[in-house]
Amino acid sequence: MKNIDFSIVLYNDHTNKLTFFTGFDILMLLLWLTIILIIASWIRTQNAHKEHYKYFMRNLYFKLGFSFIFAFYYIFFIHGGDTVAFFDASRVLTNLLFKHPEFYLQEWPTYTLAEGYVNHFTPETGFPPGWIAREPEGYFVSKLFSITNIITGNSYLTATVFAAFITSLASFKLYDFIVSFGLTDYKKLATYFLFIPSLCFWCTGVSKDALIVICVCYLIPTIYNLFTGKSKVKLWNIIIILFLFWILLNIRSFMLAVIIVPFIFAFNVQIAKRYLTNKVIRGIFRSFVIAIGFAFIGFYFSGETAQKYLKEAEVTQEDFKTNKIYTGAKYDLGDVSYTPTGLLRAMPLSIFTGIYRPFPWEALSPGLILNGIECIFLFYFTIVFLTKGRRKRIARIRDSDILTFALYFVIIFAFMTGFTSVIFGILVRLRAPLLPFFLLLLTIKPKEDTDLEQEESVETLEAN
Repeated sequence: MKNIDFSIVLYNDHTNKLTFFTGFDILMLLLWLTIILIIASWIRTQNAHKEHYKYFMRNLYFKLGFSFIFAFYYIFFIHGGDTVAFFDASRVLTNLLFKHPEFYLQEWPTYTLAEGYVNHFTPETGFPPGWIAREPEGYFVSKLFSITNIITGNSYLTATVFAAFITSLASFKLYDFIVSFGLTDYKKLATYFLFIPSLCFWCTGVSKDALIVICVCYLIPTIYNLFTGKSKVKLWNIIIILFLFWILLNIRSFMLAVIIVPFIFAFNVQIAKRYLTNKVIRGIFRSFVIAIGFAFIGFYFSGETAQKYLKEAEVTQEDFKTNKIYTGAKYDLGDVSYTPTGLLRAMPLSIFTGIYRPFPWEALSPGLILNGIECIFLFYFTIVFLTKGRRKRIARIRDSDILTFALYFVIIFAFMTGFTSVIFGILVRLRAPLLPFFLLLLTIKPKEDTDLEQEESVETLEAN
């Protein structure tokens, strides 16, 4: 059995020393917990008339709980890892901001591999972990958290709590948005969108994945409401969209395609339903747009930019497979050709891997056990979907713009994560945001069944 060191001091490298439980850390943690609970209680009170808001505080508590588990897992079990390194680099950057603001601003557009780079750090500010500073995406994450450190006092646990709070607000915004469509019972939706254990574990702390979830949860309702006319075109909305796209572009650029392409197919459904009354013409139009969409994707992957990403993916996968630094259980998609044709051949297995794996016998480590349990539930819901009213369920998905969005979101997201991850520990973190949408698709009922349930619910309320 592995011995766990419960010391409160962690050395991330030969230069930087992080302490997590000083008196100041505890004070800042208690202060921010108090502030968060006050703000959350106010939001809950303002929306008390909305029945599904009874889950607002539960969602916050759930996220906070898993954020602490995530933080302690990395402090005491992993003894560091990327989340601690992200914060270590952010702490050093915040020190640089207070001591040399002009140097801090110069760090934003660059990183330590840039040509002509000048090292702005000193023993007084500390030095960021080299493996974070050399990776543009990871260093960008640290830069973002260096801003929040100003108000969280350079405290790791406080930064974790703050990230969990923002994540809880973002996830509830998406949940509130999905509830407005009346697709299914809001209680079931709460389980899918608010209380998935692995999603809350991997995506609530100081990490890339928390930022990805925040961006996704805010972008989807904002873009949808803007383009459907549910909200007015305002400068603030445009700024929010551009800001969140900028974050995604710098952290995980393929997420732009994961969000934008499904919206193209979703709006195709809405346009066809709104302007084409003839079912045959509507079907032809939708098929035509889908063909154009896939042709665009094929054209993109044959272009110079996509070829660059494919080459990077090939190098990254080979590094994951052969470099002994990357530990943990791995999977293999077989011989993959990094060409458009090769991608098509690898797509079915990549999508399957991105959704269902790791299997229970592949998830025996503490960090993966939740995903192994979830795999069982995913297979169960898939079997139910395929054996009970499959055609009617598919028809409902096809005729709903938001369900169509969810379908393509899951497919594209699963392919990108399944194709590029190689290591299960990376896979489960990258693909976590697709789980709510996949569960929504698997558990959606035919339209007539939903209408009948709503009528029975109304009759029950009237009888009472």
